[in-house]
Amino acid sequence: MTTSPNDNASLLARIAQTTRPNLVVTIGYGDELPVFRHARALWQFYMCHFPGIEVIFVRWSDKLKRGEVMSDGHDLLVGIGGDFQGAAGYNTSGVWSQSENARWIYRQVLVQDYLLRTRDAPFFLYQTTITSVVDFRGLCTVLDHIAPENCFAGPVGRLNAPEAFAGLTFISGASALMSRDVLVRMRERYDPSHVYASLPNDIWQAAVLHDVPRQALPTFNFVRPRAPRADASYLYALATQLLQQGQYHFRIKTVAPEDAAGRREDIDPWIMLRIMEAILDSEHTPAATLTMIDKVRRLTDGGAGGPIEPRRAAPVHIGPRDFAMNDGELA
Repeated sequence: MTTSPNDNASLLARIAQTTRPNLVVTIGYGDELPVFRHARALWQFYMCHFPGIEVIFVRWSDKLKRGEVMSDGHDLLVGIGGDFQGAAGYNTSGVWSQSENARWIYRQVLVQDYLLRTRDAPFFLYQTTITSVVDFRGLCTVLDHIAPENCFAGPVGRLNAPEAFAGLTFISGASALMSRDVLVRMRERYDPSHVYASLPNDIWQAAVLHDVPRQALPTFNFVRPRAPRADASYLYALATQLLQQGQYHFRIKTVAPEDAAGRREDIDPWIMLRIMEAILDSEHTPAATLTMIDKVRRLTDGGAGGPIEPRRAAPVHIGPRDFAMNDGELA
């Protein structure tokens, strides 16, 4: 898409007017991997175009006591200390161990408790990852059409095993939207000594929110391995097309941390940049986003388009689909 400087300035001015006082976006981030640090720099740039959206980067701090939480600009620092100090983390292992899961959930609960204590009015929390890109205009369209209570929404999955979790439906930890009352329930049900507290955080959330229906929302995943700085024009054009189709959340994870053949920090930030450029060059069409949401919901539950029960005997994603969910599905 080619725009004149005046048209682009006008579009950027309208984008900057995007605001949602009842929304908090938290981005799981630390110093775990170099790609996270590179992606953080991109987010700092991107946030300048959405000054009316509150975005918080969650980080560990070894300067604070264990469990202490302190706001530092756009960062929310959580004291590590105690049993977690010095534990082998994602940066050294490249995998999510049980101890790493427990650390992550512990930090998540402390952050949510901080948000609950510092905000009395109802609000939405949108949990995402540092290697995602979100068009907040699309997210605001979602919030315009979703109830502010009992909200647990995002891309829905379902477990087949182990037996104790067979049929459990869950929301992807990379894109989870929750209302204040749901956060209160999670805080009340957190038990660090329970076996659930060492599960992946999206499975823990699903297990403790056993009485909250799931609401399906779209995410598009960039997973195809690419060379560093490759396919810039294609990625920009693809992101523009996806935005026109109503997509608003893009998750980028092209190279696994344990894959010695490629480094995510050399690849994923470049993809993020192309998506950000496409967003900042594109008009938002609420009707397209609502159509995409309806398609995803009908796909997820087999056609009806309603909420998904916490336990479900039937598989999910069995409805009709005429759209791609990741770039691996595209020619």
